[in-house]
Amino acid sequence: MLAIATAALTAVLLGLAVIAATFDGRDLRDAMRQPIIVASPEQAAAWWGESPDSAGRWQHSVVYLDPVDPAASPPPGLDSWPGPGQVYLSPALADPELGVRDRYGEYAGTIGPRGLLSPTERLAYVGMPEDAAVPEDWMYPIAGFGPPGVFPFGEKMTLTPAAQDLMVAVYLVFVVLPAGGLFVVAARFAAAGRDRRAALLNALGARTRHQFLVGLSSCLPAILAGTALGSAVAVPVLLTDVVVPGIDYIVRAADVRRMWWFLVVAVVVSAAAAALGYAALHARRARRGTTRPRPAADRVATWKIALFALFTVVASAAALIPPGSPWTIPVYAVGLLGALAFAPSALAALLAWVGAAVAHRGLRTGRPTWIVAGRWCQHRPGVLARLVAPVVIGVVTLVNMHYFLASETLTSVQARQANERLADSALQVSAHDLTAQRVMEADRALPERARLMAVDTADEGEGPTVLRASCSTLRSLRLDCPAQPTPVEPGTGDLRFTTLVDWQIGSDVRIQASPAPPVEGSVEQLAVLSPREDPLTLTEVRNTLHPVLGPTTQIDRLASLEMTPANARLSQWGVLLGSYGLALLATAGLISAGGHIAEAARSTAPLSVLTGRRRWHLGIALGFLTAPMALAAVLSAMLSLPLGTVIQQNRQVPVAPPDTLGAIVLGAIALALAAGLAAGTASARTAATWRPGRQ
Repeated sequence: MLAIATAALTAVLLGLAVIAATFDGRDLRDAMRQPIIVASPEQAAAWWGESPDSAGRWQHSVVYLDPVDPAASPPPGLDSWPGPGQVYLSPALADPELGVRDRYGEYAGTIGPRGLLSPTERLAYVGMPEDAAVPEDWMYPIAGFGPPGVFPFGEKMTLTPAAQDLMVAVYLVFVVLPAGGLFVVAARFAAAGRDRRAALLNALGARTRHQFLVGLSSCLPAILAGTALGSAVAVPVLLTDVVVPGIDYIVRAADVRRMWWFLVVAVVVSAAAAALGYAALHARRARRGTTRPRPAADRVATWKIALFALFTVVASAAALIPPGSPWTIPVYAVGLLGALAFAPSALAALLAWVGAAVAHRGLRTGRPTWIVAGRWCQHRPGVLARLVAPVVIGVVTLVNMHYFLASETLTSVQARQANERLADSALQVSAHDLTAQRVMEADRALPERARLMAVDTADEGEGPTVLRASCSTLRSLRLDCPAQPTPVEPGTGDLRFTTLVDWQIGSDVRIQASPAPPVEGSVEQLAVLSPREDPLTLTEVRNTLHPVLGPTTQIDRLASLEMTPANARLSQWGVLLGSYGLALLATAGLISAGGHIAEAARSTAPLSVLTGRRRWHLGIALGFLTAPMALAAVLSAMLSLPLGTVIQQNRQVPVAPPDTLGAIVLGAIALALAAGLAAGTASARTAATWRPGRQ
């Protein structure tokens, strides 16, 4: 049991080392591909510009390159500069199913691993077309690539700035803490014999140091075996790239090999923490014990309760730190870890007090089951703490997993529903210098069923927004054909028009029957309209208009809220890591409940043999096992709200609703009830075979 728990702890700490190595490798590759921007064009070896785009629901970066000195080194991942109109795509973006190979020009190949933050990054390098229409200051003069550039693009731009801190914090809380809980439970499993040995040594005059050394020597074989077993998980990630199960992410073996000493440190820390922790657990009990066979404290130390309160305040107060502060996630992680580490002890103190009250009530009313169960809880707070620890950590983990699962805010849900109703029958287009000639070129490039509407936005937010289109286009939108800009009543027009107004314009909109190409000057934006029964697709419009309108082209849905693959993957990571943690907690819960059941059946057998009623056994078991776990579930659900505030705000999702909390609590209560029934049944069977003098 101890070896397995140590193996799990070693594997978990190795996972933390792999995460650190992966982020370090990403930062290194990002630094090496940064454009070194210079002040003077005369110093430029090339011109560099970046434009965001999307494929499907996912955003990506498109980098345009125009070399001045062909002998200069191209960006990492490319063997040569792309020629005018040539395109190099990352392998993830070159997938034919995305349909973007010909969007920016002639496909010339893929970007190498050295130029990508991760194997799944979506990035494009495009040689600037010779006749491209871009603003004069749109591209930057650069001297080359490498540090100390700080221009964000690719996944560096689309990834949440606090992603690394959030990832480490989530891993510590969701995985490392449950692994530590599993180790503590395994270390104290079936410890009655070790407690008697400690009591004997204590009676013979052994000091804490002696108890510590005895515990250390007794656990070393299991600790070393578990450490060796857990270290085996590092072999695959050292030899080859590994796909993370359940997530479209590849861990680079090169990153892990480069930071191999991270793994060595993780293994050493795991072995040392396991050995010292095991010895400290048993030395502590020996120090507090007497010559009795089962030395134990009848109360929880006050300092543990005080630390629980302190860490809870710290975790909750982290939400008050100003947005964007680099201290938010670290402070929250420390507070949450501390609160969850000491919450079982604080709950055990409360349950011990409740147990004393129940025992007292049982004495007054003559209920033996209340007396036995109450005193069991009152005088075994350490056992209770280990019993409720998986419940406490599990409930808080499930609530935080809910925040990762509920990755859509109310606004994003409304946007998705609006886009689903439109089915790309109305799209918005923006580009530099949309003159009459360029608008007519775009109109000719589109299929015949497409119609263009000009969107002349108000200058500096003052004045109305005028929508101009031909009379036939306006009538297809169920609008009138006024010759002059005319206000439109709210709710007028079909779904395409009302969605355009609601999501892109707002109030004070006017329409005019006039060709979309401007008489003079340029148009701010265009709307591409197609029949709702036979709409164009977003990919089709993008692939058609990008070659015509140039690098600055932006084409989106009206209610555009595209997600980035990196940020979307954070939700998947949260759920995956939470699942790993729950598996560890389930194992810890089974071990703890199993040991509790076995100990209770053995201890209560001399009493339970005095009655043949099965109900007596079940009553005691439900009292000292089901009731504490159920109460812990309810209190943990309440505790999860302040402890989950930072993740809830970071994910920008609503607070966990009562039905979600209720479902989590009911599930925990059902497991507690099953454990109580199992304990009662085991107690009855043990009582039936009990004989005086038998342990």
